[in-house]
Amino acid sequence: MPRRDEGFFASKDGTRLFWRSETTDAEPKAWIGVVHGYGDHCGRYQRPIEAFVKDGFGVLTFDYRGHGKADGARADVNVWSDYLEDLRAFYARLTDAAKGKPVFLVAHSHGALMATHFIANGAQGLSGVVLSAPFYALAFQPPALKLLGAKLIKGIFPGLKIGNELKAEDLSRDVKWQEETKADPLYLHNTTPRWFFETQAAQRQLAGKGPQISVPLLMIAGTSDPIASMPAARAFFETIGAKDKTYKEYGDHRHEVMMEIGREQVWADISSWLSKHL
Repeated sequence: MPRRDEGFFASKDGTRLFWRSETTDAEPKAWIGVVHGYGDHCGRYQRPIEAFVKDGFGVLTFDYRGHGKADGARADVNVWSDYLEDLRAFYARLTDAAKGKPVFLVAHSHGALMATHFIANGAQGLSGVVLSAPFYALAFQPPALKLLGAKLIKGIFPGLKIGNELKAEDLSRDVKWQEETKADPLYLHNTTPRWFFETQAAQRQLAGKGPQISVPLLMIAGTSDPIASMPAARAFFETIGAKDKTYKEYGDHRHEVMMEIGREQVWADISSWLSKHL
């Protein structure tokens, strides 16, 4: 019988973040921390979470600042390191919940960029990490006029909300999932100049960090991802120092590989990899 719980906790600067956990009455064999993407929120991962719990894992997930039910200006961040502080606070809760059981992170897109910085800086006690469609670079070039405008207003209105170029159809071929995304009141459809340039800087700062990563790692990607550059992901993967690392692509999958047509196989692949690293 699934058991769900939720509540709030604070990041280092006091920002209130939202958490949700799911387990069964049986003792979990390990714990997974799920880290959502940009504009995203933890509620959109309920289906893979249920699959992981069915396979014997306990799962804890959260909304970081500016997203979902967490506090903070929507789609904005003062400095990139604020996201990392949110993740550190979440990871502390995750390891506490695990009570000595193995701990893993499953992180998607922008969350995978956060997780990559986190593990490159020496996350302690982590048994492995799964990076889904890591956002190391855009797969497309933003419109030149929009980019110029963002640069011009960056110093004047850094938190100005600007519509992004993404469509629900870019996320998955599953039409039902596209419609659910469009109807989701917590899903964000804009960005800010400050977030954009902070994230670009974070992507550049990954240069040279690959060899510092030693934790077992699985990177998954869709061959038709129109949002996150998979050549950039593959290039960074090749620099990762971990001896135990796997890169897996799914043909014709778009950005949200865990919510694509054939998603059950993706969940099973993740669960199998995690179970092999207990």
